[in-house]
Amino acid sequence: MEQMSPEKARRHYRDQMRIFDEPEFPIPHIEDKLIPTPSASFIPIRVYNANPQKRNLPTILFFHGGGLTIGNLDTHDNFCRKMSHYTKSIVIAVDYRLAPEHPFPAAHDDVWLAYQYVRNTAYLFGGSPNAIAVCGDSAGALLATSLCLRAKKDKVPVPIFQALLYPMLDTSKESETYELFGERYVLTRSLMRWFIQNYLPNQKDRFLHNNSPVLADSKELKGLPPTYIGIAGFDPLREEGETYAKLLQSAGVKVEERHFPSLVHGYIQLTGLIPKAKEAEMDLFQSFTRFFSQIKI
Repeated sequence: MEQMSPEKARRHYRDQMRIFDEPEFPIPHIEDKLIPTPSASFIPIRVYNANPQKRNLPTILFFHGGGLTIGNLDTHDNFCRKMSHYTKSIVIAVDYRLAPEHPFPAAHDDVWLAYQYVRNTAYLFGGSPNAIAVCGDSAGALLATSLCLRAKKDKVPVPIFQALLYPMLDTSKESETYELFGERYVLTRSLMRWFIQNYLPNQKDRFLHNNSPVLADSKELKGLPPTYIGIAGFDPLREEGETYAKLLQSAGVKVEERHFPSLVHGYIQLTGLIPKAKEAEMDLFQSFTRFFSQIKI
C-alpha cells in the first residue's frame, strides 16, 4: 500500500474492508452532519443512535484508524453501528483531515474541535454533555488519548472513559515488536514508516507527547479517565499498548488491559472473517456497557 498514491491507498483500504467485514448491521438512526470550524471549513461527522427514542444517553466519540493517511466514515461504519447498538449509546464518528495533504496538527485539531462541539451540543443528539467517552483504533487511538491529555492540560472536562484498540502510541522510535511482527501481519514496518512520514514529516514533532504518549510522565498522565486497551498478539504496535498500560497504571489510572494473542492489527474490521475478532469486539462493547452502568448520567 505504501507504494500507492494516498488516494489509491484510500480506495484500496475501503474496498478491502468491505470484503472482511460482517454484513451491514441495521440500526434505526444514522445522520451525517458538518461541524463548522474557525477557518470556515467543515468537519464531517456521522451520528449513530440505536435508541433514538431515549434521551440523556452516553456518547462515544470515535476516531478511525488508518495511520492518519487512510480511512474515513465508511471504512468503520459497521463497527460504529454495532457499537451504538451493543453499548446503548450514541456514537459519533469524526472524519478528520488526512495526511499527507494535511500533516500534523490537522487531525489533532479536528478531533479537538469535534470534542468541543459535542460537549456543547450533546443534548441535540439525545446525549448527555457529562457522559462523553472517546474510542479509537490504531492511529485513532492516538488521537483519542491525545485529546484526553489536551483536555487535562487545558483544564477542560476530560472524557469519562477512553478505549484504545491496538493503539499507535510511539512515533519516536520502533519497538521490539516491530522486529517480531513488522513484516507479515497486516501492518508492516514499511507501512508504518510511510504513515508516520506522511503525518509527521518534521522528525521533532514525533517526540511531542501528543504524538508519542508513551513519553509522557506520571504527572501528565495522572487524572486521565479509566482506560480500556485492546492489544493484538501479532502486531508491531503491541509493545506500545503494553507500555502505555503500565504507565497509566503507575499514574493511578484504572486500566483494563485486554490481550488477544491470536489476533492481528485491525481486528475490529476482521469480524466477518475471524471468530476471535468478533469475541474481541464484543469484549470492548461489554467494557463500555459495564462502565456506563456504574455512572450517574
